[in-house]
Amino acid sequence: MIKKIIIIIALFVLTAFNTEEKFKVNGKVVDNNESLAGVKVLLNERVFYTDLDGNFTIDNLTIGEHRISFSLISYNSKEVTFNPAKENILNIKLLSK
Repeated sequence: MIKKIIIIIALFVLTAFNTEEKFKVNGKVVDNNESLAGVKVLLNERVFYTDLDGNFTIDNLTIGEHRISFSLISYNSKEVTFNPAKENILNIKLLSK
């Protein structure tokens, strides 16, 4: 009986430490209001690409500041810092070189 109680308490403690709130950010990358497809979106070691409409989604973000960079051939790269707890939509404008 004591063994079962210890197991239940251990599972409860492990679950409590693994419930960190996760966030998601959505956005769109444009150039003069034209959507840019295939933009490389880099967050830490995670790589994403915008879809045909220039949209992207990044999920499983922890609270706090994150630095994200956007790059596409023939465009100047752009880097922004954001906190997904405060901002969940990022609209980015890239300028052509």
